[in-house]
Amino acid sequence: MEQLFFEFIQVAMGNRMSLSCGIKDADWQRLFEFCKKQALIGVGFTALEHLHTMGVECPLDIGVKWMAMALNIERQNDKRNQQCAELTRRYKHDGLSTCILKGQGNLLNYPEHLRKRRQCGDIDVWTAPLPPSGGCCNSTDKDAGIAIAVQTGKNKVEYVEYHGHKAIREYVRMLHRLEGNKEKPVVRYHHIEAPKIDGTEVEVHFRLCYAHSPLKNRRMQRWFNDHADVCMKNKTHMGFAVPTASVNVVYQMCHLFSHYFDEGLGLRQLMDYYFALRVWHNDVMECKDLQSQGMWSEGLGTPVMSPSQVMDVIRSFGMGKFAGAVMWVLNEVFGGANENDNENENGPRRTRRETDGGPQADFVGEHESSEFKRNLNGCPQADDGGERELSQINRELKENNFAPWMICEPNEKEGKRLLEEIMKGGNFGQYDTRDAALKKGGMVKHGIWKLKRVMRLVSSYPEEALWEPVFRVCHLFWRIAHR
Repeated sequence: MEQLFFEFIQVAMGNRMSLSCGIKDADWQRLFEFCKKQALIGVGFTALEHLHTMGVECPLDIGVKWMAMALNIERQNDKRNQQCAELTRRYKHDGLSTCILKGQGNLLNYPEHLRKRRQCGDIDVWTAPLPPSGGCCNSTDKDAGIAIAVQTGKNKVEYVEYHGHKAIREYVRMLHRLEGNKEKPVVRYHHIEAPKIDGTEVEVHFRLCYAHSPLKNRRMQRWFNDHADVCMKNKTHMGFAVPTASVNVVYQMCHLFSHYFDEGLGLRQLMDYYFALRVWHNDVMECKDLQSQGMWSEGLGTPVMSPSQVMDVIRSFGMGKFAGAVMWVLNEVFGGANENDNENENGPRRTRRETDGGPQADFVGEHESSEFKRNLNGCPQADDGGERELSQINRELKENNFAPWMICEPNEKEGKRLLEEIMKGGNFGQYDTRDAALKKGGMVKHGIWKLKRVMRLVSSYPEEALWEPVFRVCHLFWRIAHR
């Protein structure tokens, strides 16, 4: 049955034209439940529409319910896009740079026919105080601050200037006070809950993500801080910024790894990563084409990292083995390495972005390889040799079941384990019935449940798993100190 599920999703994505077997009436209900469990209702309805044009009929009661849910998802995406643009304008007015993450930040990576059918959730926004004129919006910049009104008496208000992460937290607390919320907002190590926008939950990130290992976490915070400025300037036509293609590939891998240890992953998150990889790969290929003409620019004002450079960063965060597992799952579920997978012609492309300074025609990323620098300095011309070499590489990748957009070799052993967790748990592990009494039994029992879950992963990711209990205790004291 799993194979039917995967083929159904591949039809929706355009990676497969038809199913390898027929669908019985009972199968449609299973397909509907599968898509619901994995938060792929809108995507699944696209497959239903395509199969309908080929004469494959869905029972009317299921089809009508499915269509109603898909239309609601489309309306919700329009609403979320407007809310993200509104939030960006408000925060900029109040002195904050912003970048929309995950959900709405992924929409432009999706092909046009799926863009509004990605099931949306809350809004995640990465923020930093706007820098002084001409500066960088790095969230650790001590010169970047924000003045916040603080009531010091019954009829007396003073403005206090905060800096760095504290400026973000105090700003969000001020928003809660302005809306009359008396309860303190929930604060985590990397984000704080902001007031809802028309019922939509908002999480404001002052750190993009985190690792349990202190060493890996320090590297991660430094790397993302170094790339904050270019992401927050990476404007889209929808009125808000999103992470650059290269940063997004690294960030979403961190996001997947974090949720794998937390409560679980779903195929919606894996589909997000699949399309992020496709867009990143197309940006890499576009830059190679321009490089062969003696130029270096995406036309988007963002740096592009090669697969080896991306993997160097991911391995430094301790996620190299997990990256191999993700590549295997992507290929197994979405059919990444097949004859229809022509990235240059059919792959999704992100809509052209608007940048503060316009397209940068001679941008060179800080992570270029030495070989690339030599080629750039020499301004190589387009020739048959380069094209033959690229074609040979692509042929070898196909023969090894290694799609061009993959950042590393698939790891089948860890991939099967990851896919099993995904199929059991569904979206964010919400459907995982293992140790359900512990999971919902209060703080102590939930802690035991979390420990059991983490220990299942200790053989594959020992450093991250063994540091997790220590991080959890430290995080508890951190939250008490910063609430």
